[in-house]
Amino acid sequence: MGAPENPTPLSVTLTMDDSTRARLAQAAGIVAVAESFDIDCAENAVLANTELRSYIEREKAIEQAWDGFVKPAEQILDHAKSIFKPARDALKQGQAILKTKLGAWTQREMERVAAEQRAREEADRRARAEAEAKAAAERARAEEAARKAREEARIAEEARQRAEAEAKAARAAGDRKAAAEAERRAQAQAAERAKKEEEERRVREEAERRATQAMLAAATSPAPAPVQAAVPAGFGMRKNWIAELAPGKTEDAAKLEIVKAIAAGRSDLLALLQLDMKSAAKLAKALEAQFNVPGLTARNAPVATSRG
Repeated sequence: MGAPENPTPLSVTLTMDDSTRARLAQAAGIVAVAESFDIDCAENAVLANTELRSYIEREKAIEQAWDGFVKPAEQILDHAKSIFKPARDALKQGQAILKTKLGAWTQREMERVAAEQRAREEADRRARAEAEAKAAAERARAEEAARKAREEARIAEEARQRAEAEAKAARAAGDRKAAAEAERRAQAQAAERAKKEEEERRVREEAERRATQAMLAAATSPAPAPVQAAVPAGFGMRKNWIAELAPGKTEDAAKLEIVKAIAAGRSDLLALLQLDMKSAAKLAKALEAQFNVPGLTARNAPVATSRG
Protein backbone atom coordinates (compact mmCIF):
# COMPACT_ATOMS: atom_id res chain seq x y z
CA MET A 1 0.00 0.00 0.00
CA GLY A 2 1.42 3.41 -0.94
CA ALA A 3 1.56 6.51 1.21
CA PRO A 4 -1.64 8.57 1.56
CA GLU A 5 -2.09 11.29 -1.06
CA ASN A 6 -2.70 13.92 1.66
CA PRO A 7 -0.67 12.80 4.67
CA THR A 8 -1.72 14.28 8.00
CA PRO A 9 1.33 15.89 9.66
CA LEU A 10 1.86 14.59 13.19
CA SER A 11 4.71 16.05 15.23
CA VAL A 12 5.58 16.99 18.78
CA THR A 13 8.40 19.01 20.35
CA LEU A 14 9.58 18.14 23.86
CA THR A 15 11.13 21.07 25.73
CA MET A 16 13.00 20.68 29.02
CA ASP A 17 13.72 23.73 31.17
CA ASP A 18 16.95 24.24 33.14
CA SER A 19 15.37 23.56 36.53
CA THR A 20 14.09 20.16 35.40
CA ARG A 21 17.46 19.34 33.89
CA ALA A 22 19.10 20.28 37.21
CA ARG A 23 16.71 18.04 39.18
CA LEU A 24 17.54 15.12 36.93
CA ALA A 25 21.25 15.72 37.36
CA GLN A 26 20.93 15.89 41.13
CA ALA A 27 19.18 12.51 41.20
CA ALA A 28 22.31 10.83 39.86
CA GLY A 29 24.00 10.78 43.28
CA ILE A 30 21.00 9.91 45.42
CA VAL A 31 21.71 6.17 45.67
CA ALA A 32 25.28 6.76 46.76
CA VAL A 33 24.16 9.24 49.42
CA ALA A 34 21.49 6.84 50.72
CA GLU A 35 23.99 4.01 50.93
CA SER A 36 26.43 6.22 52.83
CA PHE A 37 24.07 6.64 55.77
CA ASP A 38 25.09 4.63 58.83
CA ILE A 39 22.10 4.79 61.18
CA ASP A 40 23.65 3.87 64.48
CA CYS A 41 22.12 6.55 66.69
CA ALA A 42 19.01 8.71 67.08
CA GLU A 43 20.68 11.76 65.53
CA ASN A 44 21.60 9.83 62.40
CA ALA A 45 18.07 8.37 62.22
CA VAL A 46 16.66 11.94 62.28
CA LEU A 47 19.09 12.99 59.54
CA ALA A 48 18.18 9.92 57.44
CA ASN A 49 14.47 10.62 57.84
CA THR A 50 15.00 14.27 56.82
CA GLU A 51 16.89 13.05 53.74
CA LEU A 52 14.08 10.57 53.03
CA ARG A 53 11.44 13.35 53.13
CA SER A 54 13.54 15.40 50.73
CA TYR A 55 13.65 12.44 48.33
CA ILE A 56 9.88 12.12 48.52
CA GLU A 57 9.37 15.81 47.74
CA ARG A 58 11.91 15.77 44.92
CA GLU A 59 10.26 12.67 43.46
CA LYS A 60 6.89 14.46 43.43
CA ALA A 61 8.46 17.41 41.61
CA ILE A 62 10.10 15.15 39.00
CA GLU A 63 6.87 13.19 38.50
CA GLN A 64 5.02 16.46 37.85
CA ALA A 65 7.74 17.51 35.41
CA TRP A 66 7.54 14.09 33.77
CA ASP A 67 3.80 14.43 33.24
CA GLY A 68 4.21 17.84 31.64
CA PHE A 69 7.14 16.68 29.53
CA VAL A 70 5.66 13.52 28.03
CA LYS A 71 1.96 14.45 27.93
CA PRO A 72 2.23 16.21 24.51
CA ALA A 73 3.90 13.10 23.07
CA GLU A 74 1.25 10.85 24.56
CA GLN A 75 -1.48 13.08 23.16
CA ILE A 76 0.02 12.99 19.67
CA LEU A 77 0.34 9.18 19.89
CA ASP A 78 -3.26 8.88 21.05
CA HIS A 79 -4.30 11.06 18.12
CA ALA A 80 -2.28 8.92 15.72
CA LYS A 81 -3.90 5.78 17.08
CA SER A 82 -7.35 7.34 16.75
CA ILE A 83 -6.68 8.07 13.06
CA PHE A 84 -5.83 4.43 12.29
CA LYS A 85 -8.30 2.81 14.70
CA PRO A 86 -11.48 3.06 12.53
CA ALA A 87 -9.79 1.44 9.53
CA ARG A 88 -8.16 -1.25 11.66
CA ASP A 89 -11.41 -1.98 13.48
CA ALA A 90 -13.38 -2.04 10.22
CA LEU A 91 -10.95 -4.48 8.63
CA LYS A 92 -11.04 -6.76 11.65
CA GLN A 93 -14.83 -6.61 11.78
CA GLY A 94 -15.09 -7.23 8.03
CA GLN A 95 -12.82 -10.25 8.34
CA ALA A 96 -14.85 -11.61 11.24
CA ILE A 97 -18.12 -11.17 9.32
CA LEU A 98 -16.86 -12.87 6.16
CA LYS A 99 -15.15 -15.64 8.10
CA THR A 100 -18.40 -16.32 9.94
CA LYS A 101 -20.43 -16.36 6.73
CA LEU A 102 -17.88 -18.45 4.84
CA GLY A 103 -17.66 -20.80 7.83
CA ALA A 104 -21.43 -21.23 7.87
CA TRP A 105 -21.48 -21.80 4.09
CA THR A 106 -18.65 -24.33 4.35
CA GLN A 107 -20.42 -26.16 7.15
CA ARG A 108 -23.64 -26.35 5.13
CA GLU A 109 -21.70 -27.47 2.07
CA MET A 110 -19.88 -30.16 4.01
CA GLU A 111 -23.18 -31.39 5.43
CA ARG A 112 -24.68 -31.44 1.91
CA VAL A 113 -21.68 -33.36 0.60
CA ALA A 114 -21.86 -35.84 3.46
CA ALA A 115 -25.60 -36.38 2.89
CA GLU A 116 -25.11 -36.85 -0.85
CA GLN A 117 -22.23 -39.24 -0.27
CA ARG A 118 -24.32 -41.25 2.17
CA ALA A 119 -27.17 -41.37 -0.36
CA ARG A 120 -24.83 -42.63 -3.09
CA GLU A 121 -23.34 -45.25 -0.82
CA GLU A 122 -26.82 -46.34 0.30
CA ALA A 123 -27.92 -46.65 -3.35
CA ASP A 124 -24.83 -48.74 -4.10
CA ARG A 125 -25.52 -50.91 -1.06
CA ARG A 126 -29.14 -51.42 -2.15
CA ALA A 127 -28.02 -52.34 -5.67
CA ARG A 128 -25.62 -54.94 -4.33
CA ALA A 129 -28.27 -56.29 -1.96
CA GLU A 130 -30.76 -56.53 -4.84
CA ALA A 131 -28.17 -58.39 -6.92
CA GLU A 132 -27.60 -60.85 -4.08
CA ALA A 133 -31.35 -61.31 -3.66
CA LYS A 134 -31.75 -61.86 -7.40
CA ALA A 135 -28.97 -64.45 -7.40
CA ALA A 136 -30.54 -66.22 -4.43
CA ALA A 137 -33.94 -66.22 -6.19
CA GLU A 138 -32.39 -67.67 -9.34
CA ARG A 139 -30.78 -70.45 -7.33
CA ALA A 140 -34.05 -71.11 -5.47
CA ARG A 141 -36.02 -71.38 -8.73
CA ALA A 142 -33.33 -73.64 -10.17
CA GLU A 143 -33.42 -75.85 -7.09
CA GLU A 144 -37.19 -76.20 -7.38
CA ALA A 145 -36.99 -77.02 -11.10
CA ALA A 146 -34.16 -79.46 -10.43
CA ARG A 147 -36.17 -81.10 -7.67
CA LYS A 148 -39.07 -81.63 -10.07
CA ALA A 149 -36.72 -82.98 -12.73
CA ARG A 150 -35.16 -85.38 -10.20
CA GLU A 151 -38.60 -86.54 -9.11
CA GLU A 152 -39.71 -87.14 -12.72
CA ALA A 153 -36.40 -88.95 -13.41
CA ARG A 154 -37.02 -91.16 -10.35
CA ILE A 155 -40.55 -91.96 -11.55
CA ALA A 156 -39.20 -92.77 -15.03
CA GLU A 157 -36.53 -95.04 -13.53
CA GLU A 158 -39.13 -96.88 -11.47
CA ALA A 159 -41.31 -97.29 -14.58
CA ARG A 160 -38.30 -98.58 -16.52
CA GLN A 161 -37.51 -101.12 -13.83
CA ARG A 162 -41.13 -102.32 -13.81
CA ALA A 163 -41.16 -102.56 -17.60
CA GLU A 164 -37.91 -104.60 -17.58
CA ALA A 165 -39.43 -106.89 -14.94
CA GLU A 166 -42.55 -107.33 -17.09
CA ALA A 167 -40.39 -108.05 -20.17
CA LYS A 168 -38.40 -110.67 -18.26
CA ALA A 169 -41.57 -112.32 -17.02
CA ALA A 170 -43.10 -112.28 -20.53
CA ARG A 171 -39.98 -113.87 -22.02
CA ALA A 172 -40.08 -116.56 -19.36
CA ALA A 173 -43.74 -117.21 -20.23
CA GLY A 174 -42.92 -117.34 -23.95
CA ASP A 175 -45.03 -114.27 -24.71
CA ARG A 176 -42.71 -112.57 -27.16
CA LYS A 177 -45.18 -109.83 -28.04
CA ALA A 178 -45.72 -108.83 -24.46
CA ALA A 179 -41.97 -109.01 -23.82
CA ALA A 180 -41.24 -106.75 -26.80
CA GLU A 181 -43.86 -104.25 -25.67
CA ALA A 182 -42.46 -104.20 -22.15
CA GLU A 183 -38.92 -103.72 -23.48
CA ARG A 184 -40.14 -100.82 -25.62
CA ARG A 185 -41.67 -99.17 -22.54
CA ALA A 186 -38.47 -99.78 -20.57
CA GLN A 187 -36.40 -98.06 -23.26
CA ALA A 188 -38.83 -95.15 -23.43
CA GLN A 189 -38.64 -94.70 -19.65
CA ALA A 190 -34.85 -94.90 -19.74
CA ALA A 191 -34.83 -92.13 -22.35
CA GLU A 192 -37.25 -90.09 -20.22
CA ARG A 193 -35.00 -90.54 -17.18
CA ALA A 194 -31.95 -89.40 -19.13
CA LYS A 195 -33.91 -86.43 -20.46
CA LYS A 196 -34.94 -85.36 -16.96
CA GLU A 197 -31.41 -85.78 -15.62
CA GLU A 198 -30.10 -83.61 -18.44
CA GLU A 199 -32.85 -81.09 -17.74
CA GLU A 200 -31.82 -80.97 -14.08
CA ARG A 201 -28.18 -80.35 -15.01
CA ARG A 202 -29.12 -77.66 -17.56
CA VAL A 203 -31.44 -75.88 -15.11
CA ARG A 204 -28.73 -75.79 -12.45
CA GLU A 205 -26.08 -74.49 -14.84
CA GLU A 206 -28.38 -71.79 -16.23
CA ALA A 207 -29.39 -70.64 -12.76
CA GLU A 208 -25.78 -70.52 -11.61
CA ARG A 209 -24.84 -68.56 -14.76
CA ARG A 210 -27.56 -65.98 -14.11
CA ALA A 211 -26.68 -65.71 -10.42
CA THR A 212 -23.02 -65.25 -11.27
CA GLN A 213 -23.87 -62.55 -13.81
CA ALA A 214 -25.97 -60.66 -11.27
CA MET A 215 -23.26 -60.83 -8.63
CA LEU A 216 -20.54 -59.92 -11.14
CA ALA A 217 -22.52 -56.90 -12.37
CA ALA A 218 -22.91 -55.66 -8.80
CA ALA A 219 -19.28 -56.35 -7.94
CA THR A 220 -17.87 -54.62 -11.02
CA SER A 221 -20.13 -51.57 -10.88
CA PRO A 222 -18.00 -48.49 -10.17
CA ALA A 223 -17.95 -47.29 -6.59
CA PRO A 224 -19.71 -43.96 -5.96
CA ALA A 225 -17.37 -41.14 -6.87
CA PRO A 226 -16.49 -38.85 -3.96
CA VAL A 227 -18.63 -35.72 -3.88
CA GLN A 228 -16.60 -32.50 -3.96
CA ALA A 229 -17.56 -29.53 -1.83
CA ALA A 230 -17.79 -26.17 -3.58
CA VAL A 231 -15.46 -24.31 -1.21
CA PRO A 232 -13.56 -21.21 -2.44
CA ALA A 233 -9.89 -21.85 -3.15
CA GLY A 234 -7.69 -20.92 -0.23
CA PHE A 235 -10.47 -20.97 2.34
CA GLY A 236 -10.77 -23.82 4.79
CA MET A 237 -11.87 -24.84 8.25
CA ARG A 238 -9.54 -26.32 10.82
CA LYS A 239 -10.27 -27.98 14.12
CA ASN A 240 -10.68 -25.54 16.97
CA TRP A 241 -11.89 -27.27 20.11
CA ILE A 242 -12.77 -24.87 22.89
CA ALA A 243 -13.90 -25.31 26.47
CA GLU A 244 -17.09 -23.70 27.67
CA LEU A 245 -19.52 -23.98 30.52
CA ALA A 246 -21.78 -27.00 30.34
CA PRO A 247 -25.46 -26.21 29.72
CA GLY A 248 -27.11 -24.89 32.85
CA LYS A 249 -23.81 -24.51 34.75
CA THR A 250 -22.50 -21.30 36.28
CA GLU A 251 -18.82 -20.53 36.85
CA ASP A 252 -19.17 -21.08 40.60
CA ALA A 253 -20.88 -24.43 40.03
CA ALA A 254 -18.14 -25.48 37.61
CA LYS A 255 -15.42 -24.43 40.07
CA LEU A 256 -17.08 -26.44 42.82
CA GLU A 257 -17.24 -29.56 40.64
CA ILE A 258 -13.59 -29.14 39.60
CA VAL A 259 -12.52 -28.81 43.25
CA LYS A 260 -14.51 -31.94 44.15
CA ALA A 261 -12.88 -33.84 41.28
CA ILE A 262 -9.39 -32.75 42.43
CA ALA A 263 -10.20 -33.85 45.97
CA ALA A 264 -11.23 -37.23 44.53
CA GLY A 265 -7.83 -37.65 42.85
CA ARG A 266 -8.02 -35.74 39.56
CA SER A 267 -4.64 -34.00 40.04
CA ASP A 268 -4.54 -33.26 36.30
CA LEU A 269 -7.18 -30.57 36.93
CA LEU A 270 -4.92 -28.55 39.24
CA ALA A 271 -3.77 -26.49 36.26
CA LEU A 272 -7.31 -25.12 35.97
CA LEU A 273 -7.12 -23.51 39.38
CA GLN A 274 -5.37 -20.14 39.56
CA LEU A 275 -4.32 -18.82 42.97
CA ASP A 276 -5.35 -15.15 43.13
CA MET A 277 -2.69 -13.71 45.44
CA LYS A 278 -3.99 -10.15 44.96
CA SER A 279 -7.37 -11.16 46.38
CA ALA A 280 -5.59 -13.10 49.12
CA ALA A 281 -3.54 -10.01 50.00
CA LYS A 282 -6.70 -7.89 50.26
CA LEU A 283 -8.26 -10.51 52.51
CA ALA A 284 -5.14 -10.61 54.72
CA LYS A 285 -5.14 -6.80 54.98
CA ALA A 286 -8.77 -6.86 56.06
CA LEU A 287 -8.60 -9.81 58.48
CA GLU A 288 -5.03 -9.38 59.71
CA ALA A 289 -4.35 -12.11 62.34
CA GLN A 290 -7.83 -13.61 61.75
CA PHE A 291 -6.84 -14.55 58.18
CA ASN A 292 -7.68 -18.24 57.61
CA VAL A 293 -7.16 -19.69 54.13
CA PRO A 294 -5.93 -23.30 53.70
CA GLY A 295 -2.39 -23.33 52.34
CA LEU A 296 -1.78 -19.62 53.01
CA THR A 297 -0.70 -17.60 55.99
CA ALA A 298 -0.89 -13.90 56.84
CA ARG A 299 2.35 -12.17 57.84
CA ASN A 300 2.78 -8.59 58.94
CA ALA A 301 5.35 -6.98 56.64
CA PRO A 302 5.56 -3.32 57.82
CA VAL A 303 6.00 -0.62 55.14
CA ALA A 304 8.13 2.42 55.90
CA THR A 305 6.42 5.83 55.80
CA SER A 306 7.74 9.33 56.40
CA ARG A 307 5.62 12.45 56.92
CA GLY A 308 6.60 15.98 57.74
